[in-house]
Amino acid sequence: MKFGRFIMNSDCATVDNSFSWLEKRWGYWKFDRRAADLYDRGGLVAFRDKFVVPENVKSVKLTVTALGVFEVYINGKRIGNDEMKPGWTDYRFRVFEFDYDITDLCRTSGENNLVACVAPGWYAGRIANATYSNKGAALRADVTATDNGAAFCAEITVTDNDGHTTVFATDESWETTFGGRVRTSEVWDGELFDARENDIFKNPDSYEWKHASFCDYATCSIVPHVGETVKIKRKDLSPVSAVVYNGSNDNGTDFGEINLVSKRLGKGCERGTVKAGEKLVIDFGVEFTARPRFKLYAPKDTKVRVYCGEMLNDSGLISRGNDGPKGSLYIDNYRSALSRIEYISNGEVAEYSPAYTFFGYRYLEIVPDNDVEILYIVSDIIGSDLKRTGKIETSNAEVNKLIDNIYRGLESNYLSVPSDCPQRDERLGWTGDTQIFCGAAAYFVNAYGFLSKWMGDMRDSQLESGSYPFVAPTTFPENKKSYSAGAWADAGVIVPYKMWLMYGDKSILEDNYASMEKYMDYVYTTNGLEGPMPHFGDWLAYEDTPKNYISICYFSYDATIMEKVSNLLSKPERAEYYAKLRADVNGYYINQFVENGEFKVKSQTAYILPLAFDMLEGELKEKAVAELKARIVDNDYTLATGFVGTGLLNQTLSKVGLDDEAYSLLLQTRDPSWLYSVRQGATTVWERWNSYTLENGFGAVSMNSFNHYAYGAVAEWMFASIAGIKPIEEYAGFEKFMLAPIPDTRESIPEGQERITSVKAEFESKMGLVKAAWCYENDEFVYSVTVPENTEATVFFPLLSDKKSVNINGLDFAEFNIENGKMIFNLGAGEYVIKS
Repeated sequence: MKFGRFIMNSDCATVDNSFSWLEKRWGYWKFDRRAADLYDRGGLVAFRDKFVVPENVKSVKLTVTALGVFEVYINGKRIGNDEMKPGWTDYRFRVFEFDYDITDLCRTSGENNLVACVAPGWYAGRIANATYSNKGAALRADVTATDNGAAFCAEITVTDNDGHTTVFATDESWETTFGGRVRTSEVWDGELFDARENDIFKNPDSYEWKHASFCDYATCSIVPHVGETVKIKRKDLSPVSAVVYNGSNDNGTDFGEINLVSKRLGKGCERGTVKAGEKLVIDFGVEFTARPRFKLYAPKDTKVRVYCGEMLNDSGLISRGNDGPKGSLYIDNYRSALSRIEYISNGEVAEYSPAYTFFGYRYLEIVPDNDVEILYIVSDIIGSDLKRTGKIETSNAEVNKLIDNIYRGLESNYLSVPSDCPQRDERLGWTGDTQIFCGAAAYFVNAYGFLSKWMGDMRDSQLESGSYPFVAPTTFPENKKSYSAGAWADAGVIVPYKMWLMYGDKSILEDNYASMEKYMDYVYTTNGLEGPMPHFGDWLAYEDTPKNYISICYFSYDATIMEKVSNLLSKPERAEYYAKLRADVNGYYINQFVENGEFKVKSQTAYILPLAFDMLEGELKEKAVAELKARIVDNDYTLATGFVGTGLLNQTLSKVGLDDEAYSLLLQTRDPSWLYSVRQGATTVWERWNSYTLENGFGAVSMNSFNHYAYGAVAEWMFASIAGIKPIEEYAGFEKFMLAPIPDTRESIPEGQERITSVKAEFESKMGLVKAAWCYENDEFVYSVTVPENTEATVFFPLLSDKKSVNINGLDFAEFNIENGKMIFNLGAGEYVIKS
């Protein structure tokens, strides 16, 4: 460890961490989620130290971490603006430290009080044992199911003006207790806050403290933070509408519809009195990951429940998946996650927002058991503090809505780890989702540090055998079946490569190469040319693709990447090995799935994978392209792909010259398609193409998230192909890059669609801001671009007429190479308007 030692509460093992109201295993969502109360565990684990600062103090530095999610206060004032500290890692191996200058918070007369509270968080909450059991077991086997596992480590370094230093490190002189106003806090379930209790940060002496004991189960190393920390990214988002109702009325359905008391629109719509027996439903207009923050007055002992939801019940019909009356909050798809706040008033006006958890929601339903005056309710968006680097806009309003939804899904799920969803009893770092979406993410935000951190989680969670997990950090390390799934575990190879391609930093390849090789060796020695374990397949696809087919194709892609990376890292012998492995896998694929020149498997995904991964040549490749096109046309220009196929779909279509089909799929509005969910009211990307339909209602509750970003991988194609901003492997990180726009030139347009006539995009690369925009002016195709300093772009400019020349900034040029209807030339730094 870098500093000190972890300490734990001396009574930690006596805490009741059970969830007796949950049914076991996969029956978990059948209990009454609305009626179940959050369990009062007596408060959070707290630690404190009293220390003296000399009058001639120069600086006071706090270095701190915990096992669990922690908050630290000095003399009643919160330290720092980082949230959900220390972030989620595989705590068996590493935990991040945080450094704060607390000089201005310390007083030089009398004692200073440092008080920290630690919630179970990702370390010891239910999410830490995400096999959906009914116990809040800690991650590691040597921590009992009734032990919340919280521990704390800190070092206070006081330096005076003479250069003398005094260190107050966590040891058995520190004190500990249970208590505070936060009675329980869970990532999945939410927070119970009792304002009647003494504020442990401002009045620590009101609690009985005991000496802490050393933590004997902490085996991890304390290391500097990698990547961006979690922050409140935007504050004070106001609702757009509010409804107060009391009970329900019969409308001929199972649950009826809400008995409307009042409805208000606009800013401040949530304000007013909600009486006992009434419920207030507020709509923020879009879904996000956030924390509600409210100010209210209620008589002492009033309990106010705040439920989170993604949707409202649309009819009151069970046959449409409704779980309550029309207009009320729909919550069944959160499964066992209670995902709520319970606030108990002390009879005073108070402001409150949870500090140790977060929620995914669009709607809130406020249910008081006594009259309560709402002064305001807002939302504070929370997530890893990633810089926005890319924007794209088209002439099609629904496509623009889709782009917004994709980015909102990214922002919702990139919180310490790239989770699959931010709301239900999951929120895990699924490897398949991550590798599918990371290319799109790298356009929207600077994802390098964030995904470099996550690759550390992959390495930590990798088995000694070399197998990568389904989710990282792993939540089931003892379950060997939760490893090495085709297209999921391959994230350990794909993500470092894509991050190098987009950012040009070889350190991510150097850091992960040994781990990548270990994985490749494991797969080959365990399963030969069959590749990784066939497990999830093309998840949630509309047509079946054999799972082992997907694994074989991904193993070929892995070998291709490993050959490239080996050459980049000056390992020619290993590059030669992987080149041979790739050839062997491709030959095995042909032997298994091609007979007499015919493909045995004919799903859209089955054609996409070998084309995307360059596994086919000559006539066989031409045949695959033709059959893929026919597969799309015969399906009336709707896709049939799941997570795997969709992540590569449009990128591959443009790669093999099927740009028209890519546009027709993008602009399709029938099920299944990207714009279908937009027309059903989506404000983020959904887990299923038909998670909700106006025609049939809600999908199956067992697997139905309304904030699941994987299908948003199409944004990578939008940036790289529609706008044309694309990296070049030989010059990774945009040291040189392509500008290769693909305009919508379809002659045959499916019914109900219109061409995209303009696009505007920008991407802040490490070399500077790249801009690309195109439109049509007077029958000319006009491409406006910006090439930043110290780089150059190779332009592949489409000639959309019989012209054999282009006009660049008012000058005509005709001496360029022309290939496949595109004029090819280089541009140095500058701003250009290109016309043809």
